[in-house]
Amino acid sequence: MNILKLVLMGILLFNFYKSYSQEGALTPSSNQITSPDTGQKALPPSDILNQLNQNQTIQPKQLENQKNTKQSSEEKKSGVQEIQQQEELQQQENLLTKKTLQEETSDLEENINKIYKDILQNRKLKQFGYEFFRVSQKALSPVSDDYVLGPGDNLKVYLWGDPVDILSIDRDLDLTVSRDGSVYIPNLGVMTVAGLKIADFKKILQQRLSGKFKNLKVDIVLNKLRTFKVYVTGFVKNPGQMTVNPLDTLIDAITYAGGVSKSGTLRNIEIKRKTPDGLITYKVDLYDLFIKGIPTDIKLKEEDTIYVPPIGETVAISGDVKRPAIYELKSEKELKDILQFAGGLNPSASEVYIRISRFSKDGVNIYEGNLTDENFLKTKLQNGDFIFFGKKPNVIENAVLVKGDVYYPGYYSTNDTKTLKELLEKAKPLINANYVRIVKADKSQLDFNLTDIYQKNIDVNINKSDEIIVYSKFIEEPVYISGEVDNPKTIPYYPDLTLVEALRDLKFKEDMRKLKAIVIRGEDFEDILKKQKINSLTDKDLTNDLQLQNRYQSVYLYDLLVKYNDTKNVKLYPGDVVIITKTYASEKAPSVTILGEVKHPGKYEITDSTTLAEIIKKAGGYTENAFPQGLIFIRESAKKLQKEKLEITMTTLEEEFIKSAKQLTYSNEEEKQAAMTALQEQKNLLQIMKKKAEFGLGRIALEIPPTIQELEKSNQNIRLEDNDLIIVPSRPSYVLVLGDVYNQVALPYIKGYKLKDYLEMVGGPGKNADKKNIYIIKSNGRVISAQSYGRSFLLWSGIEDYPLSEGDTIVVPSELKVPIMWRPLIKDVVQIIFQSISTAVLAKRL
Repeated sequence: MNILKLVLMGILLFNFYKSYSQEGALTPSSNQITSPDTGQKALPPSDILNQLNQNQTIQPKQLENQKNTKQSSEEKKSGVQEIQQQEELQQQENLLTKKTLQEETSDLEENINKIYKDILQNRKLKQFGYEFFRVSQKALSPVSDDYVLGPGDNLKVYLWGDPVDILSIDRDLDLTVSRDGSVYIPNLGVMTVAGLKIADFKKILQQRLSGKFKNLKVDIVLNKLRTFKVYVTGFVKNPGQMTVNPLDTLIDAITYAGGVSKSGTLRNIEIKRKTPDGLITYKVDLYDLFIKGIPTDIKLKEEDTIYVPPIGETVAISGDVKRPAIYELKSEKELKDILQFAGGLNPSASEVYIRISRFSKDGVNIYEGNLTDENFLKTKLQNGDFIFFGKKPNVIENAVLVKGDVYYPGYYSTNDTKTLKELLEKAKPLINANYVRIVKADKSQLDFNLTDIYQKNIDVNINKSDEIIVYSKFIEEPVYISGEVDNPKTIPYYPDLTLVEALRDLKFKEDMRKLKAIVIRGEDFEDILKKQKINSLTDKDLTNDLQLQNRYQSVYLYDLLVKYNDTKNVKLYPGDVVIITKTYASEKAPSVTILGEVKHPGKYEITDSTTLAEIIKKAGGYTENAFPQGLIFIRESAKKLQKEKLEITMTTLEEEFIKSAKQLTYSNEEEKQAAMTALQEQKNLLQIMKKKAEFGLGRIALEIPPTIQELEKSNQNIRLEDNDLIIVPSRPSYVLVLGDVYNQVALPYIKGYKLKDYLEMVGGPGKNADKKNIYIIKSNGRVISAQSYGRSFLLWSGIEDYPLSEGDTIVVPSELKVPIMWRPLIKDVVQIIFQSISTAVLAKRL
């Protein structure tokens, strides 16, 4: 009986050990534990042994509950850790998602797209490579047997095989590598596994357990990767400490940090790593991956620091290339080195149309070249270069285009088809075709009726680049044109017909400055034509006609045909009526233009009572750099009078030149030649002065006080007129010296310097200078002369002692060698000319 008890006890202890040893030792406890699954009590190990010694029956369920309780406790502990790690990673990812999904626009991109907007034509260049760091759900990749184990890794070890004696094995072990790099394995004890590959760990287990089990099989699965901290610093969007795992690479860590900021480099990223031998730095160029496809798979280690330095020099590539963008330079020094970045040229790219725009101290310089020029390909690149590759001309060299009402539209070779009739026989007009139009390369047009071509045998030669359009008489209603024209006409409609094209060959009854085109769109135009109102229709008639309201548009012919304002070139539609009519005086709202040092320069509408101070207020007032005392006020009516005086004087001087030339008839040849040369030089000088005078004509000299408040109370606060031009210059720092001096130049303004001081700085008056009539043009346009300055009751002081102010102009006129009766007029005109030059110089600073 005692032997039976001992055998039974041994079997029970072995079965308990078999089931229990898979989870490791339990922590001894004197308290009974209730299983969460069954509600039955789980016995501590000590109670089990006591019951066995007392021959008490142990229920198998109690042993199972003991095992389940241990598993539940450890799983709960492990689950808490896993949840904490998952929450940490989720917070990191949420922060990344929040800050990264919104695309960053850099100052570099904004500047390039603004400066070269006309070349880019609404396309936007972006910095290359920065969109690579996108947020994505990273799937857990399978881990190969080459994976190196480390503290924190969780393994699932599967063992199965045949027993030796009474032992058998068919189990799985859940192992976590401890901080010291070891794991506990039943039947083997504690093993150090940190630094081992999974394949090596398999071999060790196979060798050590093969003596206890037959046909032993071992498999290991990495259940959960360890995590550790690295640091991402420098020009990234969210620098700081990042949680990564051993499979993460440099790019993963930068992605967790929100990606590289567009002010950071992609070509010189550093990984700093501590080793027993000291700090090692690895440098990575991400263009190797992005452009060349070379993997950048540096695995991270604990305590690694990733540093992203600022971006280096950049160039922009645009035009007909496969990948236009802004690229960062590294070792690339020449134009040919950078072409591979853009992926090469498109088939339509021109090899001979390449432009490099380069910043200089004065602005942007343009360099032209082509890909066939080896020297041009060796052009040294500079920071900020903008390289543009143009397209080949979209011209088919030996063809004409046929479109419209034909069976076979398209291109036809001019080598095989020479005349219009031959072309139509091939393209075959449709039954409703009525007439054909030839649009030449210079946009001129020739119209032919199809009946005339076939019945009257009318034919013309066609040339390459011609466009032949065949129109139907039934499909689209024509455009009607009438009003103030010599010959009202009906124009067949064709797609994209514009107002300029419709008015191309018309002759107007009045000057086009006094005419406008009224374009009426809609239905019921036959009634308008029948009533014969079209020749006298005005805007007032249209606004009073309820049927026509919101169906017409007025365009001033001067804006359309003289100023070439494309926004006024209205697109026409079938059935449109175009009426050419006179403008009336009050229909255009009067306005003035204010430019220069005001906060909101531009064009403003005025009333009869609008004053100068009011318009300056409307423009936001003066800027900090404004110089109100030099305000330039130009009025059209004054400009007209000055221009007339200028023309009269110029004509008079030219007559004097002719008379002088006639007086040379009886001179000897040498004297005559010298005199003619002198006359020609005077003529040329006269024309140059006339051109210089044009800008400042019409200036009214005003004494403007420094503030708007003072101006409002001043008698200089004049009422404005339509088309007045107001320019508020910036504060000048010069004094201008013009006329008959040895060096016409702008000199720096020096407080307290007098007229004679400035004349001394330019070498004094010239040989032919009229020293008695030297005068000063103030920055506000007013004139100080020898006659108006220096006289007082007790003391007389000459103009030479006049103290100059900033922006003043000294004029030293030449002695006039013309008849006395013309001198006052010419003197006035010379003053106008120099006043205009002074005005132009002051305004040019804007």
